[in-house]
Amino acid sequence: MIKYFKTVLFIFIGIFAMQAQQDILYTQFMYNKLSLNPGYAGNDDALCFLGVVRDQWTGFEGAPQAQALSVNFPRLGKVGLGMNLTRNTIGVSEKMTFEGIYAYRLPLKTGELSMGMSFSGRLYKEDFADPTLRIINPFIEDDAIDQGIYKTQVFNVGFGFYYSNNRFYLGASVPRLMRSDIDFKVGLKKSFEVRHLYIMTGGAMDIRRNLVLMPQMLIRWAENSPYDVDLNLGLLFYDRFYTAITARTGGASDDWFESVDFIMGFHLSNNLFLAAAYDVTVSPLRKYENGSLEVLLQYCFGKKQKAIDIINPRFF
Repeated sequence: MIKYFKTVLFIFIGIFAMQAQQDILYTQFMYNKLSLNPGYAGNDDALCFLGVVRDQWTGFEGAPQAQALSVNFPRLGKVGLGMNLTRNTIGVSEKMTFEGIYAYRLPLKTGELSMGMSFSGRLYKEDFADPTLRIINPFIEDDAIDQGIYKTQVFNVGFGFYYSNNRFYLGASVPRLMRSDIDFKVGLKKSFEVRHLYIMTGGAMDIRRNLVLMPQMLIRWAENSPYDVDLNLGLLFYDRFYTAITARTGGASDDWFESVDFIMGFHLSNNLFLAAAYDVTVSPLRKYENGSLEVLLQYCFGKKQKAIDIINPRFF
């Protein structure tokens, strides 16, 4: 197992020295792994549909919003397949992404290692005709901006690995390996997609019967920007009710934390899971917004019913 990890980590270290603008973040990363890591494809071992809606910094006009749909197919032997469809907006900018995922799984003595590739197409759009756009001077006085709609399409590939056993997981991914040109060809400057690195890990520990402690962590790192960390501590009751709190680093350069996030989830049935997260901003931005809200819904077809008494249940 150590040999496999050394090989995969060497690939990541050799790609770049990570340090641009962060991509959309998800508070409930522990239930939305496929959108961050292609190596997770096939891990659910069932046909699972997952939808996420996120309204970041509510009350702040033009703040980031996201809608996402993920499909994780049941594994075919050692092969895992997945698909992501996302829409992200911020101000007059919109990004639509379609992503297909292929993963290959390797059984190990202590768990399972999966390595995956993603193939994504993206549509970028800037709508300077949007009536909500506020400008200091009229368009007629600024020749640099045309009151119109600009679009461009790009292609990219990503890579990720995901290791898990019944009580532990570790994953890392770079969803976009190429610095694809996203310039609208209306100026002299070039704009590129920046590479992001995601590292996630977590574990499950029994406190007593029907009560499990689940610490988890997500590290986000993008080129030309500082890293952020989500430190999450959750409790699972009776294998049905989940509650957690997250401390997220970031904000201004002199802030320790950007937000404190609260998560509540319910397994309404063996196939249906509903969860919501509310982020309370603790950085100076809290003066201008009312926190962030994220709702997640997952439905899995053909998921096996768990027995009442389970020896060494699988959490990840």
